[in-house]
Formats: sequence, structure tokens, C-alpha cells
Amino acid sequence: MVSTRFLWGAASAAYQVEGAWQADGKGLSNWDLYTNVYRATESVTGRQETGNVAINAYDRAQYLADIALMRELGINCYRFSLSWARILPDGVGRVNEAGVAHYQRFVDDLLAAGIEPVVTLYHWDLPRALDDRGGWYNRESVGWFRNYASIVREALGDRVSKFITFNEPFIDLFLIEPMVDNIKLGVGSPFAITDAHYAQQAVALHHWLVASAETIGDFRAAGYTGEIGVALPLMPTIPENPGKSEDIRAAALADAVINRWCLDALFKGRYPIEVMTTFRQLNPDFAPFEADFGILAANKPDFLGVNFYAPAYVRQDEAAPLGYNWFDTNPDPEPAAFNGPVRPDYLRRLLERIRDEYGNPAIYITENGAGFGPVDEQMVGDSVHDPRRANYIRRHIEAALKAKENGVDLRGYMVWSLFDNFEWLQGYGRRFGLVHVDFDTQRRTPKRSFDAYREIIAQGGVTTAD
Repeated sequence: MVSTRFLWGAASAAYQVEGAWQADGKGLSNWDLYTNVYRATESVTGRQETGNVAINAYDRAQYLADIALMRELGINCYRFSLSWARILPDGVGRVNEAGVAHYQRFVDDLLAAGIEPVVTLYHWDLPRALDDRGGWYNRESVGWFRNYASIVREALGDRVSKFITFNEPFIDLFLIEPMVDNIKLGVGSPFAITDAHYAQQAVALHHWLVASAETIGDFRAAGYTGEIGVALPLMPTIPENPGKSEDIRAAALADAVINRWCLDALFKGRYPIEVMTTFRQLNPDFAPFEADFGILAANKPDFLGVNFYAPAYVRQDEAAPLGYNWFDTNPDPEPAAFNGPVRPDYLRRLLERIRDEYGNPAIYITENGAGFGPVDEQMVGDSVHDPRRANYIRRHIEAALKAKENGVDLRGYMVWSLFDNFEWLQGYGRRFGLVHVDFDTQRRTPKRSFDAYREIIAQGGVTTAD
């Protein structure tokens, strides 16, 4: 059931593309709450925008047209996430058969088009009913997730050869959720994230990791013959001033928290000493039991999903959580990418580091892409010119394939994203797609980056000579 071909694909997330937020018995998610209930006072996007319609990808007529665009692009896989609340409206208990049937039909339609589905179980949209019960801070969340995953496995396991348990724990728990909390509480700046936020989120991250490991074990015990992995947001941490000892120490701590915490958990069954020491000082409740580390060690993932956008230039900043700032330190000249400095060389370094320090696991690049401002994305006739995105994708694929030549067990590349969509706290104000979407009419227009990626796939990749 496991494919040996190199996968060329694109990635998406349910809340960002599906819409149909109350269709066919779907329950509410935390993001439905954030963008609809809170919008009466303070929208989390700042522009009163929601994912209620998004790019209408739940509608079969629309997604069949989108699959036709996938075939035109030449991709052989499509990564997408499931809406937990669409399958289990209350998070546990009653199964919504209409939601299950939708995903079965979508998977079948992808397969009929020769496109392999890569299914993410959780991409940040928690059922509201479980959020009300403490969400990921509640240890019961491990059991909630295992139950949900088992239902998905029974419904899709005979059709899907690759599952991803969780997407980007660090970004959701240590960036997005604290910012949402600040918006709800009316804090002056959403970016006013503190040590208190980090202390609380450490417990939630531990529950994510245990839930992932337990679920991997459940899949194997049930006889699942495909692959199951985890997608992490990884970013090499670089001292903003390499000659300043304070920045060097800050970058090392940032690396332990942002990168090594989850990598060590997945492949070594433990957490870095710096993480254990730092977070136990911040939160006495952060005291993972040794039995949990045994669970992590016994259930390593079959593959690692690498989500790479940019490295992080880190500086010491006592006003920032844990005393370092990694988020707004982009040395690129304007016009810079929304998602950080454009440094494909650090993607190669990252992949080779994983090869050397974590036993050379199978790797799929599960997200890689860039968003630029309007000046870099111009509609010209029936085409959208986005040369910076095309250049970004070509250079990053070149770097990834160079790492593969150097022995990295790289098995696929998935661009973020095929379509412009709802970009979480940025709403519809930032576009990452290879296909332009008119959010009022739902009209799709392939961009020049679509053509560039299509050419790369047709050539089987790019080389330095290209």
C-alpha cells in the first residue's frame, strides 16, 4: 500500500478552504467561534472575515473543478485535513455520517483522478464542545483524539496510504492561540505573548505529542498498512548578531523550543534538557511522567512532515517570552515575503541536520511556499504575474533535491498552497496560492507560479544547471 514514487503535491487545511460551516450536520469548531461569535466585538482577523465560505471546497462541483486543475498542474498527491467537527459534531459520541460520506467521496474522486490523498487528522480546528471542556489542556484530550482517529481509520484507512496526526503544534499553540486569547481579552496588541502563555501551552503540547504517539500505536495495532507521521514547523534559528553572545544563547534556546522539542520527542522519546528545565520553572504542572516518554519512544512516526518557510533570526529580548525574539526579525530588504527571509540554503541545511541527528527518517516536505504583497502579484489580462513566488518555489525545490542527492531520505514535496485561501489571523489579506481565487465569485485563475511548478514536475525536478 505504501508508494515508492516521489510525490509532487500541494497542501491545504479544512477550515481554510472548505466553507460550508454549518452544512450537513457539521458541529462548530473553535475557529467558527473565533470568527463568528467574537467578531461582534473584536474579529480575530481584524476585518470581520470568516471561513464560513472560504473557497467553497466542500461543494463537490467546485472541488471536481479544482481536481481538474490539480491534474493540469501534474501533481500526484494532495494533502488536506479533515474537520473533526464535521465527523463528530460534539467531538465525541454521535458520528455524523454525512460528514464521513463527504470525505469518502472526496478521497474516491482524488483517486479516480490519479491523485494520492495525504490526510491530516488535525489542523487546528478543535470541536467547540471539546474546547469548552478545556481543549488540549485537559488530559482527556488524548482519549478524545484517539477515538476520533479510530473513526477516521475505519472510514478511510482502506483508501488512504498516508495519514498525518497533527500539523504544526508549535505555531498553533505558542503563536496563534495566545494571539487569539489576547484579542478576546482586549489586550493592546495581539503580539503581547508572555511567559504565562508559554507556561500554559507547554501542557497542551505535551498532550498533542502523547495523543499522536498513542494514535500511531493504535493504527499499527489495528493492522493499518500505510504510513502515519507528523508535520512540524521547522525553522533553523540564527543569531541576529552572530558576534553577540546573548543572541547566540537566545538562538540556542529558541532551537530547543521551536525545533528540538518535537523532533526529540518523535525520534528520541524525550524532551531536550533546556525545555524540561525552562518549562518546569515556569509551570510546576509541566511534569511529564516517565510513562509518557515510554509511549513516545515506542511509537515513532513512519515519516516526518517538514513544513519550512524560512529560518528565524533570533535576538535576545527580555520583553519577549523566554527572553528571545524570533518573529519579527527579517533582514530581507523590501519587498520581503510575509513568512520570513527567503533562504532556501537553510532548507537544505535543515534536511541534512535531520539526516545526521535523527537517524535519517523518511521525509515529506508537507508545506513550503511564500506570500508577497500586491506589488508582487499583478493581474495582467487573464493571468496573474507572481515572479517572486515562482522564484521561491524553484529555489527551494532545488535546495531540497540537493539534500536528497546528499543522502536525505526525501520522498515528496508539497507546496503551500494550490489555492489562495483563508489565512487564519490574516484572513483573506494574504495570498499564498499558485491559483488566484476571487473570493466574491470563486473564480480560479492560475498564476505564473502554477506554470513554473508544472514545468518543474514535468522535468522531474530542477537542478543547479536550471
